[in-house]
Amino acid sequence: MRRILRHAYILTMDKQFSAYEDGALVIEDDILVYVGSDKDIPFHFRVAADEEVDLSDTLVMPSFINCHTHLGMVGFRTLGDDVADRLKRFLIPLENEFMNEELAVASSRLAIAEMQLAGVGAAVDMYFFEEAIAKTAVEMGFRLWAGETLMASPHCDAQDVAGGLAISRNLISTFGNHPLITPIIAPHAPYSTSFEDLKAAQALAREHGLLWTMHLSEMDFEMRSFRDTYDATPIRHLSNLDLLDDSLLAVHCIHTSDEDIQLLVQNGTSVVHCPGANFKAAKGLARIPEMMEQGIAVGLGTDGPSSGNTLDLFTQMKLYAILHKNEKKDRTAIPARSVVPLCTSEAAKLLHAYDRIGSLEEGKKADILVLGLDGPNMVPAYDPYSLIVYSSGVQNVQHLFTNGNWVVRDHRLTGVDLKQLKNDFLHVAQPFFEAACKRL
Repeated sequence: MRRILRHAYILTMDKQFSAYEDGALVIEDDILVYVGSDKDIPFHFRVAADEEVDLSDTLVMPSFINCHTHLGMVGFRTLGDDVADRLKRFLIPLENEFMNEELAVASSRLAIAEMQLAGVGAAVDMYFFEEAIAKTAVEMGFRLWAGETLMASPHCDAQDVAGGLAISRNLISTFGNHPLITPIIAPHAPYSTSFEDLKAAQALAREHGLLWTMHLSEMDFEMRSFRDTYDATPIRHLSNLDLLDDSLLAVHCIHTSDEDIQLLVQNGTSVVHCPGANFKAAKGLARIPEMMEQGIAVGLGTDGPSSGNTLDLFTQMKLYAILHKNEKKDRTAIPARSVVPLCTSEAAKLLHAYDRIGSLEEGKKADILVLGLDGPNMVPAYDPYSLIVYSSGVQNVQHLFTNGNWVVRDHRLTGVDLKQLKNDFLHVAQPFFEAACKRL
């Protein structure tokens, strides 16, 4: 199948930030075989095209990558958002008692649909029943880094970390060479798994050349516990145990000292910033600009629908830019051109996948986002990067391609019925809702 996308303003997000005001893309099955000006499309592509699409009055870029979320947690959205003890009152008991594979899958379908309609073509997921969630992603044409959550205490999917590691091994066996699914290893946090179990998770990741991820330096009680027990920050203590490395995606890292940042740099550890979830929970402002200045690879994530509520990255980009500008009291800090890569090219580098996705270049996968420029909020467009970060939103997502396939066309999902997804979720989640309401 050969498609030609013509007459678009293209931001390639390559290393040179190349752009084409009247650009074209040629897709051969799942691969980009031409990226350049429309007038220079090779003749042999034109005469043998199966489909030609006029994208005049659009902005084309790589699809967004959500570097951290929990797809199975849609049922928690808006539940106790303003309650101080939300975690113990709602999340932990309801998850342990009512979360099952059917609910996790129904939630994930709705979450993936939300992301696709928001221009997100790929995500890193950490949750339970992850093998079933990965199969759901394949059905919906979604690119997923899938990690089974590892926790020491008994939970809805396993009795302990050993059970979670067994599920992780099944994920690796099933999806080890899949075009859309990449298994990862996902211990929850250094306060919910033992250091011995973290070592086992790290070893499994190294054995198979995979990434691993965990929440780190996020919670106030986590910081107090490590200080009181080990006289160290969590990052310092993990470094002492050789549990920081260049395959680790450390999520949040809100509470970091100068020494912590240097340890992350020395170990090549990447950081995922989830500004919406962090600020909503009043946890603080991670020192992301300083981390980036020191050379730490950073990507943006939404966190789960229970934490940040929305799964769109337009919100995260805007929050990241304006809140860090405000912290620095400098409107010139955090230029928009430095923000967009955190959801595209830099995110792909974080996932060791920049050779395949994250920019629009010949030989890479055709993961493409098309934003319409016809909306009133998109006029005028002096700076396309500012337009993306400060002006655009979910409503401007016109088309989305993943692996060369139409996923969203004219702001409609191509392969699934959104109303049916919603109804299926509401039906499956009814016992969960009834129990949740009793706790309000």
